[in-house]
Amino acid sequence: MFSFIPQLLIILSLAGIILIVVRRTPELRFPMPVHLKNAENFAARWLKAAFQKIWHFTLEVKELTRKTEGLLPKHLPKLHLPSRADLHLPSFGLRKGSGAGALIESGELALKSGDIMAAEQHFIGAIKIDSSSEQAFAGLGRLYLAQNKAKEAVETYKFLVKHHPDEAAYSAGLGQAFYNQGAYDSAVAEFERAIELEPGNSRHLLNLAMTLEAMNHLEEAILNYRRAIELNGHDSLIILKLCDALIKKGEKDEAEQLLQNLLLEEPTNNQAREKLMQIKY
Repeated sequence: MFSFIPQLLIILSLAGIILIVVRRTPELRFPMPVHLKNAENFAARWLKAAFQKIWHFTLEVKELTRKTEGLLPKHLPKLHLPSRADLHLPSFGLRKGSGAGALIESGELALKSGDIMAAEQHFIGAIKIDSSSEQAFAGLGRLYLAQNKAKEAVETYKFLVKHHPDEAAYSAGLGQAFYNQGAYDSAVAEFERAIELEPGNSRHLLNLAMTLEAMNHLEEAILNYRRAIELNGHDSLIILKLCDALIKKGEKDEAEQLLQNLLLEEPTNNQAREKLMQIKY
């Protein structure tokens, strides 16, 4: 590291000797301008100060070398730092379920406002974060039913029924999807399953009755309409559906009586009034 110091000392020494010789040789003396004399004096002082500092530094280095000799190893071992691949760093990936709730909430709001495309994107985004999100699949199923996308609805509700077999709403949703596809036998099976899981829900009986009516099983359809009315006698939709089935079967008198009773409770029900007029005239 300090191998250049001897050469530097020799050069500075020679420069000093030459300067002294020039100053003391009469033949080489000649008048000099003031600014050159000042420059010469400055150079002489600078060389003297530099020589002294270098000399002191050399002495200090020699003293330090003498004191530390034998304390430090001559050959230090080479450090081997681990590469990035060797480091076992913790993974900070997105936690399962993180952010899915916010997307589901946004999807529900979009669905209520009628923005179907935005709702679908939000629900699918939630599923990408949490592939087993029950709420996201349920929202997506209702969305597909509203769009009458029977195939997509069937696949979605099949997933929900498989993973949540005790939820009547998912069996009912799958039954509705099958109904929209025209797969009435499968729809009946799902509606019956929903009734088993939730026997007090009149809507499951209504759905079953409508499916049976679509299959031209009027007797069974009427039976289930009546069962639904027993659970919820004030549901005008169930009463109107029962009247339609009775009219098809030829039992117009009972249908007329049911419609008159409905109009007493709901005088502004135009559907009931129109059906009653059709029976009478």
